[in-house]
Amino acid sequence: MQPYEERYLMVAGDDVTSVQPEELRKLSRNLVEQAAKETLQEAKAINDSLVDPLEPDVLEQWNPDQVYQRALTWVGEELQEQLLEGFFQGATPDYVDIHQFIEYLRSRGLSPLIDPRLKDFISAVSTKPDTRYSYSNIRQHIPHHEFKSIVLKNPTILSAIKGEFVVEDFPDLVQAVDEIFEDSRSASSGRVTTYIPSLAQYPADRWAASICTTDGQVHVCGDADDLVTLQSVTKPIFYGICLDEIGEERVHEKVGKEPSGHGFNKITLARDNKAHNPLINTGSITLASLYQPDQPMSARYKSVMSKYQAMVEGSGQMLHFNNTVYLSELDNGHRNYAIGYYLKSKGCLKEKVNLKETLELYFQLCSIETSVRNASIMAAALANGGRNVYTGKQIISERSVQNMLSIMFSCGMYDYSGEWAFEVGIPAKSGVSGLIIVVIPDVMGLALWSPPLDSYGNSVRGVHFAREMVKRYSHGRNQNVLHPFSNRKSAEVESRILNTFQPFPARQSIMDFSVPATGSRRLHTSAACPVQQANYTSIVPCNRVGFLRGIAQGLRMFRR
Repeated sequence: MQPYEERYLMVAGDDVTSVQPEELRKLSRNLVEQAAKETLQEAKAINDSLVDPLEPDVLEQWNPDQVYQRALTWVGEELQEQLLEGFFQGATPDYVDIHQFIEYLRSRGLSPLIDPRLKDFISAVSTKPDTRYSYSNIRQHIPHHEFKSIVLKNPTILSAIKGEFVVEDFPDLVQAVDEIFEDSRSASSGRVTTYIPSLAQYPADRWAASICTTDGQVHVCGDADDLVTLQSVTKPIFYGICLDEIGEERVHEKVGKEPSGHGFNKITLARDNKAHNPLINTGSITLASLYQPDQPMSARYKSVMSKYQAMVEGSGQMLHFNNTVYLSELDNGHRNYAIGYYLKSKGCLKEKVNLKETLELYFQLCSIETSVRNASIMAAALANGGRNVYTGKQIISERSVQNMLSIMFSCGMYDYSGEWAFEVGIPAKSGVSGLIIVVIPDVMGLALWSPPLDSYGNSVRGVHFAREMVKRYSHGRNQNVLHPFSNRKSAEVESRILNTFQPFPARQSIMDFSVPATGSRRLHTSAACPVQQANYTSIVPCNRVGFLRGIAQGLRMFRR
């Protein structure tokens, strides 16, 4: 029979780079189907491995999709086995040091004892799997064959080993973040807010930063486990929840989408006699009046809080409520009371709306308290299209998140928003507690906290950090199509490497090899757990022709 790669070239022509992904997918399936039909011996070998074997006289009528997927499954398992063999290079010949391996996972931003995706792995390597997990319960050494059996069942660990996470070189990013964090510490101007007495008690020297990628990789700096109230950072999240529950049309009947050009607590409305946007006080108070107005106050608060909590499920930390800050806002929120009455006088609030309860709900949402670490995980959920980065649960719809990020980009930093969009160019939201969340779509969320604020009400150190981050990485100012810590590439680069196959494309099943690369992968290496590039590339088809050769080998050698 004619070699597969020759038959491929006959169909595709000499320029294999001209074949589109869908054409390649169809072609690959056709070749597999033809191989099964033309070579009875190969067809029988595959047929024998099926759960319900077909009779020889009906082999030509079997489902080619079934043959194709079975072949891909076999190739996928072989590649994983070979990759793990490469992972063992340089290690002891008989066992894997699990403590060392856990440190490897931690260097990739994972938290093995907390991350719910690693629960089965930790349970399998623990001496007391039914007890509370701790490092003292984890076995020191595990035989290679047992380790491989455990790891092959865990997609998260496989992704870490293969370099599939959105940040390819996490240790490099950690080093950069640490450097920028220390540099930003010197930005010591600004004043701690005083109009809410409880917030005035935050020490001016507090400084924390946390990043969380859409793959759940976390790195923290400074006082990242200190608790801080969300304040106005609550507004975009509450806006997204309202979009889902109330509906986009109804929300924007009452609240606009434009920057106000004024301070966040300015008593003013847009020309159409509605709040300028949902991220200033007039807009958020209006939304509070619309959210479940017929329900008891306890139910309204619980409903929102459950969404917030779902965004950080799996982080190992809970959200809290700071009653002291809440009472302080009740006693000193005179301007917000004035805004409420102003909105009611202008017909922005319905006649039957209980203004007292509306403002109480607004103050409650501002008084939700969390760690800076958790705030970055919430931001990462927004970067992940509204899905929790650990559980994958859809908390806020993708459409609502899209609207949220648009408003955050143009209105999220008070009346400094235009300057922020020009200098930084990333969706963000700040609060008078000194907290800022930054969302890099499809990549990561950041949380920055330092109480001293500039004249606009934004954290001085937080703004400095974001500026320096953009200087070092080109993911801001509309350049996020080419940022150095992601696997994305520019169109120019993509055109040069279009004939390269990516065997383990991110965000897709590890068995799906029919998608062409949008960029080359760089494998992680560490002294503790080396991954040999040579071992990897030697068993991975490096282009479309090689891919078909791999499928052919899979068909010939396939066994149940």
